[in-house]
Amino acid sequence: MAKDGFLARITEWAERQPDIRTIVLTGSRARDDGSVDETSDYDVEVFTTDRAKYETHAGWMEEIGDVWVYLPETRADDRYLMRLVVFEGGMKLDFALAPTTVLEEMVTEQKLNSLYERGYRVLLDKDGLAARLPRATHRPPIGRSPTEEEFRAVVEEFWFEASHVPKLLQRNELWVVKTRDWTMKLLLLKMIEWHAIATRGESYDVWHIGSRMEKWAAPQVWERLHAAFGRFNPGDVWPTLLATASLFRDLAIETSEKLGHRYPHDVDRSISGYMRKFEGRF
Repeated sequence: MAKDGFLARITEWAERQPDIRTIVLTGSRARDDGSVDETSDYDVEVFTTDRAKYETHAGWMEEIGDVWVYLPETRADDRYLMRLVVFEGGMKLDFALAPTTVLEEMVTEQKLNSLYERGYRVLLDKDGLAARLPRATHRPPIGRSPTEEEFRAVVEEFWFEASHVPKLLQRNELWVVKTRDWTMKLLLLKMIEWHAIATRGESYDVWHIGSRMEKWAAPQVWERLHAAFGRFNPGDVWPTLLATASLFRDLAIETSEKLGHRYPHDVDRSISGYMRKFEGRF
């Protein structure tokens, strides 16, 4: 399937379905921030009077194009039925199917959700309902600084995970090491986000799952991350563990100072001291 005309094909399919009243493009392809490129996914919201029709079978996707693979998912908001599809040619499309009442709510309240505020484009509007939506502000969602309890929980979990790595390395349990390491990396990502919000303000855009981090993270974070990832051997894992811990510590201490939270130095000293006992073994 050619990439040109892909949206037209989706729209033509939707026009033939009496139950589908509106479709709206969201995500990077609907924004005005220059983030889209030829490989960007398509995010399409489908508003229907018969959502159950799409829950029980997947044949409707084949009406749009040849499907390589799809995943049935749900959002945290269970009014949305998700179908994450890769079509022939590697074209990725995330369908969010919802009852028309969801759209009616936004129109009645004249309040966009955070996804629509980033930008949206109406592709089909059989009843003129979407035309009554407010204009998008194209602003990112407001970030939220952590409470002291949330902050401490992330710091303590990070050092808890770190404490396992030296003894696992000594046993040559490299797969388990990488599992623990990835948990640490996810906690590091959370701290990178919190640090950016603490230093730049809650309206600062930290994107999602680390996307475009090179552009929004604090200076030197991207460069330091290069030392935090290693290969599948003990000699490589050890220095990357220390680099990960060092970066996390620096960001967490500065974040705590900006937010007026207490950094648990006692936890850090205890685990770091324990880790140093393994220095030179790998």
